[in-house]
Amino acid sequence: MLDLHCHILPGLDDGAGSLEIALEMAAMAADSGVTHIFATPHCNTRNAQKNYRSDELIAAYRSLQAALDEAEIPVKILSGAEVLARGRFAEHLAAGDFMTLNGSRYLLVEFYFDEDPLSMEQALSEAAAAGLVPVVAHPERYFCVQNAPELAQRWAERGWVLQLNKESLLGGLGDRAFDTAALLLRRGAVSVIASDAHDFRWRTPHMGGLLEILERRFPEADPGLLLYETPLKIARDEAL
Repeated sequence: MLDLHCHILPGLDDGAGSLEIALEMAAMAADSGVTHIFATPHCNTRNAQKNYRSDELIAAYRSLQAALDEAEIPVKILSGAEVLARGRFAEHLAAGDFMTLNGSRYLLVEFYFDEDPLSMEQALSEAAAAGLVPVVAHPERYFCVQNAPELAQRWAERGWVLQLNKESLLGGLGDRAFDTAALLLRRGAVSVIASDAHDFRWRTPHMGGLLEILERRFPEADPGLLLYETPLKIARDEAL
């Protein structure tokens, strides 16, 4: 499996707080069958660390990979960022400030949970106009999508990628997130499921529980497509 969305880079956001935690997370992921992790720190937030494209950020990916290799944890780190669509989003797009997923045309985009749908549509359209394919992080968590799931379904019909969080399907993010995720999954609108892991205790990168619930409650879903084939195509910058 390839985990498309994970906050494993230590010390860069509210994810792994140390290298030791990052190594624990990677080992847990590997134990569940994950071979590649897209390290996607929060980007373009109001916090001090904006995590725009930089030599320092690129060095952080390489440093974590070196530590994994030294610890003999069989996981490869791929670059990326979870970009919050706010502020001068379009200007940063034009300047190439955002780290896309493994240097591909695919950009992982998130929103405030209470963002209005028109602003979301505008930001996603701006990303597409810049030659990128938006990957919408956890659409099931946004209030407007919970109220009107057809919003996210229309995004999928436009060729934009919907990425569910595994914790939503496991029930860890509330009933509304579960119901919305289940509906989008059953309608075939979802392209990828990822961990969005922040630690190794509560929001973890372990995929075992996800595989079990997909088999038991969503037999129409294709885990191989959602967890391997699609993220692999994204990593290779291939069309979906």
